[in-house]
Amino acid sequence: MHSNGITGITSTYDICAEIEDLDFDDGQINATSAAFAAYNGEPPPAPKLKSAGVVSMDITEHFLNAAIQLDMGQLVKDPYFTLFESVGALEIMDPKMDSGYLEPGETMEDDYDYSQPLLPEEIIGIIDQLLCHEMAWHMGHPLAQTIFTSLYIDRILDPCPTSLEQTCFDRSESCSDEPLTHQILRAYCLGLVKTCGYVNQRVKAEHYYEVLLYISFVHKEEDFVTHTFNRNLLENIDHDSIVEFIERTAERLLASNTIPHEVKDALEFRLGFRASFLETVDAASSRTSPDEIKSLWTDLLTLVPNLKQSIKLGKPVPASFSVKLQRKLASTVPPRPIVQVSQEDAFSHLERLCLDGSVAVEVLKYHNSHSLMTFVSLFQARKPQPSVYIRTLLQHYIFGDMIMLGKMSIRQVLDDDLSSTVLPANQLLNRANDEIEFPNDPRFKMAENMELFRSRAANSYLDILRTICQNRCRIRRTLCHTISDWDILQLDAEELDIRIREFTKETPARDEEVSDDPIFTFALSSWAYFYKLRQMEWIVQMGFELEIYQPDELATMYFYLQYLAKTRARHLERIRGFNSRGLEASRRLPVAERAAKASEFTNALSFVNLSTMEAAATYGFADSLSCLFTVLNRLSLIKTPSRPYSNDHMRYELRFKPFLLIGLPELVPFDELTRLVTQPSESSLDLLKYAAEAAMAAKRGFEVLSKLSAKDAFCQGSHESWVNNVKDCLKACIFTGITIAAVRKAVEVMEKTGSKEAGIKVEFPEAGKGYHDWWIVPKVTPFS
Repeated sequence: MHSNGITGITSTYDICAEIEDLDFDDGQINATSAAFAAYNGEPPPAPKLKSAGVVSMDITEHFLNAAIQLDMGQLVKDPYFTLFESVGALEIMDPKMDSGYLEPGETMEDDYDYSQPLLPEEIIGIIDQLLCHEMAWHMGHPLAQTIFTSLYIDRILDPCPTSLEQTCFDRSESCSDEPLTHQILRAYCLGLVKTCGYVNQRVKAEHYYEVLLYISFVHKEEDFVTHTFNRNLLENIDHDSIVEFIERTAERLLASNTIPHEVKDALEFRLGFRASFLETVDAASSRTSPDEIKSLWTDLLTLVPNLKQSIKLGKPVPASFSVKLQRKLASTVPPRPIVQVSQEDAFSHLERLCLDGSVAVEVLKYHNSHSLMTFVSLFQARKPQPSVYIRTLLQHYIFGDMIMLGKMSIRQVLDDDLSSTVLPANQLLNRANDEIEFPNDPRFKMAENMELFRSRAANSYLDILRTICQNRCRIRRTLCHTISDWDILQLDAEELDIRIREFTKETPARDEEVSDDPIFTFALSSWAYFYKLRQMEWIVQMGFELEIYQPDELATMYFYLQYLAKTRARHLERIRGFNSRGLEASRRLPVAERAAKASEFTNALSFVNLSTMEAAATYGFADSLSCLFTVLNRLSLIKTPSRPYSNDHMRYELRFKPFLLIGLPELVPFDELTRLVTQPSESSLDLLKYAAEAAMAAKRGFEVLSKLSAKDAFCQGSHESWVNNVKDCLKACIFTGITIAAVRKAVEVMEKTGSKEAGIKVEFPEAGKGYHDWWIVPKVTPFS
């Protein structure tokens, strides 16, 4: 709260009181004065206030009385209490906040003897601990709490070395006289730091979310810490020289006869692993040889079992790691403890890193735009989600140097998507139009307007892929913002469609059942509308995955999901109509032109049919769950949490906030949405009967989808993951049918007996424990 000047007066007299306590004797300040109270065992005395301008009083009772008057959950915020005041309120010489604080008898730096001999077993223990710290860094913890807590790493990096000769642990001797155990540890540390340097450069070059250094925990919306605390990660030392040094060390190790055979093999495994890891991350950024990169990741994965089997041979050396090293780093954050990751978790993360790396490189094998989109979305949905380094590698493979997949232009991918959706074999995508230089030629105008559309749509289209490459929380949050861009893109595309129509001389379709007016394709705006609807569905579906919705809100959210999916299905029907009309027209062309155009139309119709089938299964399943949850709410089987500071309308505005500014599809008003969800005119048995029929229809749809080939499903490169995802939806659908049957039986018993209780209880699966994260199916069991 603001102080009205009293704080300033108090601070002034605090300083005066401290000066008054100092003893001046011949110009020297007494060493035991209050100014050096930090080195005393007892806390310093309270400041002496000797001024009539300062009145002190005990406010404890007043504070408690004021606090009692506040409601539970109510917040009190002073707008004048800024970040500057809060930082100024931190207590100096508190060990939790002051990195320079020393306990009595404690020294500023660690008294560690780097020349002391190390047993081979101790080298294994230190290396294994360094591997745990490396994986902890990949998990999102800062270097200051992981790798930089190693005294041996600190010895190598401080001061900044420019050659291998400057990296010896014992500075009193030359590297030529270095003991074998020290050389093994130094070789591993050099490879480790160089590997981290490559990883750090790749992550910083792509789009990611960095954990703020003043946050004491890793928030699930953040990813990584690239801050090196002003340390150089061996950028000045050549890569080949480090690899050569590791190989020389391995040869010296093999020639040694003083180390037990089993221990020698364990050390050899670790040096080989480090050299392989270094070579892999160095080559991983290449986009010209996916098979070679995949082989490197696979070979690296085969080395992990040997490391795990020899863990038992290691002997920990806790003294070689110290939290005090944080004081030497260029950081203003409070001291934080060393992050301890178990060896089991570290090796598990390492195995996933290698496996995900070998899968991510498959994206370089381009098949079509829809397969690319499916690959990225399914890859990012893996459980557990790929690490930040792998996700940034995926971004690099797709967007690096603004060249798609290292070999294609953005225009090629965009035109491929347009051709396989709304513009098959269309003159608007004819590359020959670019060669026309006569401004009045219709082809010149078509090329000009299409280039205008591409320049506007390319960023939005690539943003979908770029967004999907983030963590799950950020994907949903970013989609909530990008759909407004797609809404604007749709309006701009509609204007271009009208303008382009003058040059294409499009013949409109006529359907008296739909409208008396002529019906034009509006191809570009239809394409934008399709992707906008798809992203709106993802926003709702990921809300289930991220546990954003409370159980009593599930009926509403699944209803809105079916509303969006049904809207998409209707839109796809419109697109199919124009594509079918174009296919019929192409059959009247000469034979030479007919085959090529028919192939494009068939491909577009295949994709539209696939999307329609997927949308139908989605809205059927969502409709079934919405009706089920509506009945469970009627039976009071879903507990509504206490919400003293909100109501139904406020939650409606919160849940549908991303869609408020969207023109199409129109947002269903609150009253209308409530009526459609609750369906007061329908009985519970009728709702359950409809839910069972909808679930059965969705089940048939998922069964058909699960049998499609990779080409028919437009998931080439990720067919296995796609089929597994569809089968998980199928399992959830089957379990929904079982749940509906159990609830229906309970309702029938209630109506026969006149009971007011259903005699059953509802249990919701834990996050990630259900058949599919997007389909929350409750378990219904009778009361025991």
